[in-house]
Amino acid sequence: MSAPRTIVRTLDPATEGEELWHSLKADGFTPHKNPGARWSFKGPGVTVAFYNSGKCVVQGGGAEQFADRYLEGTEDGPSGRRSGGASSLEALPEDLVGTDESGKGDYFGPLVVAAVLVPAGQEKVLQELGVRDSKQLSDRAARETAKSIRDGYENEVVVIGPARYNELYEDFGNLNRMLGWATAKAATALLKRAPCENMLSDKFGPDRHIADALRSMGQDVNLVQKVRAESNPAVAAASILARQVFLDSLGRLSRECGAKLPKGAGSPVMPVAKKLYHEGGMEALRQVAKLHFKTTIKIAGELFR
Repeated sequence: MSAPRTIVRTLDPATEGEELWHSLKADGFTPHKNPGARWSFKGPGVTVAFYNSGKCVVQGGGAEQFADRYLEGTEDGPSGRRSGGASSLEALPEDLVGTDESGKGDYFGPLVVAAVLVPAGQEKVLQELGVRDSKQLSDRAARETAKSIRDGYENEVVVIGPARYNELYEDFGNLNRMLGWATAKAATALLKRAPCENMLSDKFGPDRHIADALRSMGQDVNLVQKVRAESNPAVAAASILARQVFLDSLGRLSRECGAKLPKGAGSPVMPVAKKLYHEGGMEALRQVAKLHFKTTIKIAGELFR
């Protein structure tokens, strides 16, 4: 495994941050668009983003060289002036592929599964990036952190849009079987590009669902599944990436159908679902919703498997 491609430092925005900005500008670094950052530059082998919190994120193959030149003497890791408020993460003694999903409990929107490969010893870097269970992050924070994960770590995302989801649910007849297949699909695509011996998944059903799907796809990996696996940095990173993609996909579907699609499966969902059903029937719902949810039964009075 190559050297880590993500380095985080915490700088004083008024002094160290301003000094770094002037240094990079003087050295010919190119301004880089990053809406969530105070400023961002691109240079030889790196992208540098600086945030109002003081967090400086350096990503790319030249991250180590950049840190040696521009960040010597600044704080490293989560000690001292830590930003991001991330909860503690488990240690990473070995390279690990983590997987997690988003959208399983949401009536509207896709099912998204992400797989992220995190090298050993990266827990402090991920903690500084704000990585934790995505359910503890605001939508804005999840989107910002997901960009850092996507740029800094090998990853793969599988998105199953509602129309395809409804077809697959009929074929699998079971949500956990379908989720196991999607998890194996994301992991397999990542492992073919970036081999790794170890994989950890959040436990959502019988272990055989992921294990059998991995074997059918030709993958021989040390797979562990456990409840609340988001305390592991690799799984937490995957949960954030999956959530960001889910949020973006839900927003796109909202624009396409002309109605703001709520998250979750609670009371805000019902009036929107009724409106779509009354305007376009079951086909309209099929394009944006998971039809096997009880919400569909309440609206249409029909039983879906």
